[in-house]
Formats: sequence, structure tokens, C-alpha cells
Amino acid sequence: MPAWLPGRARLSSAGARDLVAIGLLAFVLRAAWALIYGRVDTLASDAFFYQTSASNLADGHGYTQVLGEATAKRPPGFPFLLGLAYKVVGTHVKLGLALNVVLGAATALLLYLLAREAMGRSAGLVAGVGFAILPAPIFFTGLWLPETTFIFMIVGFLALAVFLPERRWTPVALGVTAGLAALTKGEGALLCVIPLAMWWGQGTRGAWLRRTALLLVAMALTLLPWTIRNAIEMDAFIPVATNADTMLWAGHNSEANGGVTYPPKSLLDRIPKRLNSTQNEVEEARLLRREAIHWAIRNPHKELGLIPRKLIALADSTALVFPIWFNTSADRELGTSSVLVFSVLGDGLDYFLLLVTLASLLVIGARRLWHFHRLMRGVLAYLAASLVTYGFVYYGQFRFRVPLEPLMLLVATPLIVSTWQSRRALQGAA
Repeated sequence: MPAWLPGRARLSSAGARDLVAIGLLAFVLRAAWALIYGRVDTLASDAFFYQTSASNLADGHGYTQVLGEATAKRPPGFPFLLGLAYKVVGTHVKLGLALNVVLGAATALLLYLLAREAMGRSAGLVAGVGFAILPAPIFFTGLWLPETTFIFMIVGFLALAVFLPERRWTPVALGVTAGLAALTKGEGALLCVIPLAMWWGQGTRGAWLRRTALLLVAMALTLLPWTIRNAIEMDAFIPVATNADTMLWAGHNSEANGGVTYPPKSLLDRIPKRLNSTQNEVEEARLLRREAIHWAIRNPHKELGLIPRKLIALADSTALVFPIWFNTSADRELGTSSVLVFSVLGDGLDYFLLLVTLASLLVIGARRLWHFHRLMRGVLAYLAASLVTYGFVYYGQFRFRVPLEPLMLLVATPLIVSTWQSRRALQGAA
């Protein structure tokens, strides 16, 4: 372990064995899933966009669409990362799945270290093993999507916030990391609330404000080059990606139901004709943003009614991953019996985690958890910010919940450990 880690985080031989066992478990499960069920032949979908843009970057064509015109349709972090890998080892689409396997296993190790630092070895084992076997993150390992990378960035950011020494440059490092996460998925900008919550109450108000300012400026400067690129290539102010406006409209329109909705042809027909694909993308984003804001202002009562529906949609079945991405004509389908088994397993453990997380907030208490350890303050702050984002600003979907599951594990872990220890104590007394 690095010399700058706190004493409690330095590993004994038992800790080293834990890391090896958790790392192997997470790696083997993900590698097996990617090898057997991984999808690399994608049709028109998010995955197809990421594959195409990564290949275009590696070939020197810039961040472009299929026909070679500039785009900012989705955040560029994942394609840039894979494009760099293509540059080094060649264009092999399975590199995306290999990256998922490695980052997924690394995430389990980081969760072990975080929980161990905050709550001891037993908690580390619960969090590390729990994430290693949790089905939903494993399912996404087999898809050419940025979720696995984003999950790693969330947990990695937590590790930096907890383990980095208190130096003047620490807020800058965290700001840069949050900016990179935002360039991978726009919601990564929410990571800034983690250190803000962790620093609250430590030192003077002035010191907190200075560190906050440094972090936010560093994050903004990290986004600036991409924003400038979009201003030049797209002739528009786009800090990250135009899909933010698509997501905004999906959550605020006359047909909004809490989940994803798509703009009708009658609305898109209002976009001027004879535009190239870049111009069309920008005009569509402007139209959807304008319509979403206009509808929200005129329908405040419906906006309030959508909030619980969005939160319910956030808890949608993980089994939806199969009809949407796995059982497509792009690759061989999973059999009905396999889908049923994986769906039951995935939903069962996902809803169990959700239930235990809520139980921990109620039984142990959000207030006690908040004061338990600075790690928990950061976790609770990020979860709260995410609920606001998906429950009000955008919409709910199981795909948005999956990156929150490692943080839910950290909230659930104290209740699991205390319950287990109480059970063992009762058995010992008997």
C-alpha cells in the first residue's frame, strides 16, 4: 500500500488475502460473463455509437458520427478511453469488454478498502464480496456501455476523497477527477458534493469555502477544453453532451410517465430541413430543452406528481437489460430459461440491496450514519443529489440506478455487519 495511506488502511497479511480473494472472485465472474454473454456486435444503439466514435478517434477522424460529421451526442470519456486502447493494441471491439472486466474487479477491491477503513475488516468483506457477486454490475460488464467505467470512477473518486492527504492541491485533484467523470457521464459532475459533505464541519467556514472554490474551478477548467471544442465544431455552448437536453425533455413533457419517453415526429418536424447531422443535433437539443422548460413552467402540479413516478422508475427491474441489450438480433440470444434464471437472480439481489439500504437508513438512522465516518457523509450526499437529479431533473431508469449500487452497499453494510455480530453474540451466549 502507498506510504501516505492512514495506518488503519495499511494491510495486514489477512487484508492482503482478502484483496486477492475478492479480486479473483470479481474478475472470474465478470470474465466468464463477458466471454459467454458479452455483446460486441451492436446495431443502432448507444453501444453502436460508442464503438463507432472510439474507432473514429483511433483512426484520427475526431469525435464524429458514422458519416464523419462532428458530434457531441454523448459524453466523450468512454470513447476516448477505448480509442486510446485501440491506438495502442489495434482496433479490437472486445477490448471494451476486457476493460469492463478489469475495472469491475478493481471496483470491488476499492470498495473493500473503503469499507475496511471506515468500519473494519468485516465491513470490508461485506462490501467487497457484495459488489463482486452483485448481478446488475456483472450484466453491464458484457455490454459496450460506459456504466462499468463510470462505476469505477465513482468508487475511485470516493477512495481519493478518503485516502488523499490533506494538502493544498487535494481539492484541485478531486476537481479534475470529477470533471473527467462528468466527461464520462454527465451525472459525474455530482461527485463534487462528496468532498463538500466530507469537509463540512472540519475547520473554519472560510477554509471550507476556499477548498470548495478550488474544487469547482478545477472541475470547470477540466470541462473547458471540451466545451471550447464543441463551440468550434458544433457552433453551440455544450459543456458535455447534447443528450442532456434529450434526457431533460424525457422527464418534462405532456407524455412523461416517470420513465423514458421519446419526442414524437410531429415535434422533431419543427427542426429546419436541409441541415447536416451536426447542425440537426444542435437544433434538436435546443428545441427539446426549450420545450421541456416551457412545459415544466406551465405544469407545476404535474411536475410534482411525476417525482414519485420517476423514483419508482429508478427502481425498475434489472431484468430489462435482457430485452433491451442482450436479446437483440445483433448477437445470439439468451434462451428463455437463462433469461428467467438471471432475471430472478438479478432482481432478487437488487431489491434485497435496496431493502437493506432503506432499512439501514431507518434502523441505524440517517443522522447516525452521517456522523459515523466522513466516507458515509460523502456517500449520503451523492445519493441524495442523485435522487434529486433522477427524481426531478431527468427521469428514472434501472440503468441510472446501477452506478448507485456500490454506494448503496456502503450504506447497507453497517446494518449487515451489526446484525451478523449480534447473531453470533447470541449464539455464543447460548
